Amino acid sequence: MFFYISGMGATFFNTEKKGFGQFFLNKCGRLLVPFVLAIFIFLMPRLYFGQPYEDWTRPDKEHIETDYWTFNVQSLPGIMGKLSWLWYLPALFVDCIITFPLLAWSIRRAHKIPYHPRDDGNIIFLQLALLTAWAIPAVYLDTDDMYGEKYLLPSILTLAVVMMLFYILQLSIHTENGAKYAMWIKLLGPCGSIALNIWKDQSKNKPLHHVFMMINYDAIFFS
Repeated sequence: MFFYISGMGATFFNTEKKGFGQFFLNKCGRLLVPFVLAIFIFLMPRLYFGQPYEDWTRPDKEHIETDYWTFNVQSLPGIMGKLSWLWYLPALFVDCIITFPLLAWSIRRAHKIPYHPRDDGNIIFLQLALLTAWAIPAVYLDTDDMYGEKYLLPSILTLAVVMMLFYILQLSIHTENGAKYAMWIKLLGPCGSIALNIWKDQSKNKPLHHVFMMINYDAIFFS
């Protein structure tokens, strides 16, 4: 629900005049800066004081580190697997970025702007580039048991197909008798989520992988 509301809120951004660069900087200031600050102000102290009670909060899961500075140095390299409630901010940032081209495309269609090969072509190119960039963590970060290649990459490809259908059906709406395609668009969300379930894995102790997979689901909610 939060991702759906965030997606609706993003529609108020003037994509035609402000563009992707300003959107990107805006989301960095609103999401990434608070995320980084929260890691040091809230998350690291919570992990430090949780060591006697939860072994996953410890740097090596075996020994309690009493020196706070050493604890920070040892914990930061693996902090992405211990984000707890903070996962929402980077996930929201990624979803905002990878769905921006579809947002721009949707606003153009809602305003009944005719298809333009250059402007709309640039939107499609940006979408492909962002999805490709999003696939990079699947190879270089989600490496445990090759989960990135086995599950995350196919999930991203599935997301790409779902988004492609959003693009195509929106073009069809303004054709003659095109209103009938509106209902098909409403079905894309549930069908897209079901399709992503093909690549879903419920194994424990893989928090980073689960966050990455959840981002793909949330991108559907955004869309």
